[in-house]
Amino acid sequence: MSSSERKLIIVSGFGPFIGHEEINASWEAVKLLPELLTHNGIEYDLEKRLVSVEYEAVDEACAEIWSRQPEMVIHVGVSGIAQCVYVEKLAYNHKFRRPDNSGQYLSNGSCVLPHNGKANVLRCGLDVDKIVEAVNATCEACVAPAIPNNSHKSLGATRASKNVGDFLCGYIYLKSLDVDSKRSLFVHVPAVNKPFSTDQTADIVLKIIEQCVQQVAASECTN
Repeated sequence: MSSSERKLIIVSGFGPFIGHEEINASWEAVKLLPELLTHNGIEYDLEKRLVSVEYEAVDEACAEIWSRQPEMVIHVGVSGIAQCVYVEKLAYNHKFRRPDNSGQYLSNGSCVLPHNGKANVLRCGLDVDKIVEAVNATCEACVAPAIPNNSHKSLGATRASKNVGDFLCGYIYLKSLDVDSKRSLFVHVPAVNKPFSTDQTADIVLKIIEQCVQQVAASECTN
């Protein structure tokens, strides 16, 4: 199949920022993803995009990404508190007052969205719980240690989350959910080797992407 006949998936990762100055685990994992994905005989080009930790860079990236009419957009970011890979259910449109790498921030802490105006929260249209369940069932080798004083059970490779944050991770997710909530997802990965290696993290992210593709394809079949 020629590249012009393949469907497009775009996966973004972030560059370094304060607290993650040397490397950003999100981009390290994204770089390891394959260039091509196949599901039910349909081929998908998997394009990787590095985004600077700046509001303006996110605006430009989202505009360019969605202008290409991708089948799916997956944004990946790093979380210093993540115990495993978090699959985010929603994004809030407030509290964006933390300065980015260029010192800029949103003066009123929120933005007016092209499609949803001043909506306070946008939710992912994919079944995040189903994605988490499926990935954990097929990724038994990636198990995070139990959280001290919280559980005697180890965490799976992924867990659902409602805390994408109030920095660029939350902002880029908000911008993409505004365009198409059924084709957008944000994934938070832990820092390298805390607990997963970059290879393990990339494998988990790939499995998440595969589940997204399955859901989108199934939705198209029923429409």
